[in-house]
Amino acid sequence: MPPNTLLFLQCIHNRGLRKNSPFLSINCATIPEQLIESELFGYTDGSFTGANKGGKKGLLEMANGGTVFLDEIGEIPINIQAKLLQVIQDLEFLPVGGRELKKVDIRIISATNRDLFEMVQKKRFREDLYYRLNVVNLQIPPLRERKEDIIPLSYYFLSVFNKKYQVNRIISKEVLDIFYDHPCSGNIRQLENLIESLVVTSEAIIQVSDLPIMLQQKNAQETPSQETPQSQNSTFQNKSSQMLQNYSLVKALEDLERNLIVTSYTKFRNTRKVAHQLSISQSKASRLVRKYCKDLDLHN
Repeated sequence: MPPNTLLFLQCIHNRGLRKNSPFLSINCATIPEQLIESELFGYTDGSFTGANKGGKKGLLEMANGGTVFLDEIGEIPINIQAKLLQVIQDLEFLPVGGRELKKVDIRIISATNRDLFEMVQKKRFREDLYYRLNVVNLQIPPLRERKEDIIPLSYYFLSVFNKKYQVNRIISKEVLDIFYDHPCSGNIRQLENLIESLVVTSEAIIQVSDLPIMLQQKNAQETPSQETPQSQNSTFQNKSSQMLQNYSLVKALEDLERNLIVTSYTKFRNTRKVAHQLSISQSKASRLVRKYCKDLDLHN
């Protein structure tokens, strides 16, 4: 399952009525076929050799009241699909070896890389379960197909890791351009891990030279050898227009203010010179330096 999917589903859960209840992600492909029934539905005392004394709760019961994400749903054996259908229709199931039905109140979300409709035609997936699962069908595009999210995500992860490591890194425009042009193969986790690495290993301003060698080489190979200032400006304006769609103006202005202040203070280490360079009063420069640059004095 692409990390994009799990992040998206966690967002759905966290914004719904079940947000204070469990969110359980289960990869059906990682559970051995002979164990999947007992793992999902649990079992009673003495139901099979090696069973825990007193039985065991199944994963579905553990998520009662919340959301269950069944990844790789196509890997569930056909005989177990009937029990899953009963959970969806009647909100109840029979544990392995049990004689009493257990009630659950769960929302089920599923995903697969397989063609379930084709599996239905080949009698390898229950048709009734297919239609019960296929109520709302969502296609989640990779990050490379929604570039307008790259810059907001970059600033979000930057803020997270600045707080985590108690630093105040900023990202140069050139690095943001590279993120936009090479969006980590469409993977949000890859972007997140890259920014965490850059926050840990870079100085105050994250520059192109701080990027992994492979990304630098890829950018160098694809960068046109000659560009006029007019074409560069036009390209940047077009990118900015696309990147800042759905990006809060207040947040964008705050990020710009932070970048200007940190860059200037890193260079001069003097609020009077910062004020002069940015054409603001020294009192305002002092206030903004205290706001954005306190970690520079601690960690440099």
